[in-house]
Amino acid sequence: MRNFEHAYNVLVKVVEENIPFNLAVKSSLKQERKKIEPDFKSSISASSGCVLRHYYVFKELFSRKYPEGNERQFLLVSLGIANRLFSKRFEEKDLVSYITKESGLEDAEEFISSFNDPKALVPEDIPYGTKKFISLRYNLPPYIVKMWEKNAGPFLSKKLFKSLGKYQPSLVRINNQQISNEEFFAKYNDFVPFEDENNAHYQGEQNLKRHPAVLSKDALLVPAGYSFMLKDLDIDPLRGIAIYGGSTNYLLDELYLRLGPSFKADYLCGTQKHFFEVKEGAKNFGLTDISLYECGYQAIVTCISKPVHTFFLCPENSYLIGLVEKPDYFLSCKQEDLDKYIEAELGSLNEASAHVEEGGDLVYFIPTFCKNESRGVISRFLEQHPDFSLVNEKQLFPFDKYQTMLYFAILRKGNNND
Repeated sequence: MRNFEHAYNVLVKVVEENIPFNLAVKSSLKQERKKIEPDFKSSISASSGCVLRHYYVFKELFSRKYPEGNERQFLLVSLGIANRLFSKRFEEKDLVSYITKESGLEDAEEFISSFNDPKALVPEDIPYGTKKFISLRYNLPPYIVKMWEKNAGPFLSKKLFKSLGKYQPSLVRINNQQISNEEFFAKYNDFVPFEDENNAHYQGEQNLKRHPAVLSKDALLVPAGYSFMLKDLDIDPLRGIAIYGGSTNYLLDELYLRLGPSFKADYLCGTQKHFFEVKEGAKNFGLTDISLYECGYQAIVTCISKPVHTFFLCPENSYLIGLVEKPDYFLSCKQEDLDKYIEAELGSLNEASAHVEEGGDLVYFIPTFCKNESRGVISRFLEQHPDFSLVNEKQLFPFDKYQTMLYFAILRKGNNND
């Protein structure tokens, strides 16, 4: 198959079969019986991902031109528009010929070639600044636009919308378990110190994920907000650490960097996928004293034998940072899922709180911006648990200096002065 045929195949798998983007790419490439070159795979990922990252505006344009068109015709035409304006990975003549043949739309070539300005995709008759304009401009589900404007107001939400379109974190955590700060900056001259000494700011041109510092694990791609979150927290491994994670997070990395490879903790994973993620992470860092369990939050009581001093909690959540990390995020996170997440978050707080010792901390953190999931959940929890008090809370945004979307709250059991 040609690369653009694979790209279309990936789009069908993601949109129609609800297969996650990365798995859709792998699945499509399995059809090849020859070695896959990096550039071949890159052209497929970049082009299909580009369609998904402009899904809403492409859908609006296609629907106006072809009101009777179907989803597969839409995906084909969108691949042509994305290639012409953004990805430019395929020979346009061959691609358009393929689109015309497969879509059955005789004027597809004329329609695709009518787009020349990537900054002028939103139709002029849609008023600037309206919710629909923002949804089309930033490829955001309409319910998220409405929610963020309600939560944050017009000024802050506008900054947030803009930051999503150019979100490219440039901060890394220096792996001080492996290299000192002095050695790191002497070895890698395209990094400079950040005000938080645990982090370094990348100023080079190379893809950060492929940088020698990252490949050698001298630097870890851990969001800087995690070190900020933990810097003033008293963590005593001897008094007990428990973690409940319902989704991907960087806490294991941060604890390794702070405590070294020999700290002991019970890690409860809410999903099988997260269990294997944590298992792999523990193996990579040489963490031999991590006891791993797979259980829902309702079963925390079956895994924790006695109260702990610090209980970290990152339950399943809307993971709104996925808007920039995952091209297919808008397909996997629906508005109706929010109530399910919120109840699970409150339920996990209730269950975990029973396993925190007097004077200990319950640390709640989620990579999102939704007040109902963050401050709203914490407020409800404190109303039900007067034996806990709020020590600290913070909402970080991608446009902040820490380049992180993260909410965290530290809740202390008993006397706040303990």
